[in-house]
Amino acid sequence: MAKVYNWQIGREMDYPYEGKRPEKQFGMIFDTNKCIACQTCTVACKTTWTTGRGQEYMYWNNVETKPYGYYPLGWDVNILDKLGIQEMGGPVYQGKTLFDAAPTGEAILGYLPDDIDYAHPNIGEDDCTGLMTQGAHLTMPHMQWMFYLPRICNHCTYP
Repeated sequence: MAKVYNWQIGREMDYPYEGKRPEKQFGMIFDTNKCIACQTCTVACKTTWTTGRGQEYMYWNNVETKPYGYYPLGWDVNILDKLGIQEMGGPVYQGKTLFDAAPTGEAILGYLPDDIDYAHPNIGEDDCTGLMTQGAHLTMPHMQWMFYLPRICNHCTYP
């Protein structure tokens, strides 16, 4: 395993591949007023940034349904749940990463959704949280709302 510096946890960590940094960067602007969760930005980000060995399954950009949804069907929080409670006691993270916490014989601690989860990534996340009586949408605030939140580079090493 290669030692790769992870700036987000403030230390080196074991990683299956050598660290590789891009020579150039680009930025993305998301208009959240027009986002329809089509995931086009996700695909654009993936095809640009995940060409290195070991990055075949990485998605550094995603579109979440808010305020009640997680990244489709809670895949991200299921991984964190397997990792357990983590403490941050200063600028250097001393806990286990997904690589450190991997079971014996496994490369990484992960969560594999059921095949059915892939069929409808936002199912249940776009549902209204209650009944809307006639004209209720005109009064604020009301709890029957949601929006899509495109996110980029929240956890990647190339911010």
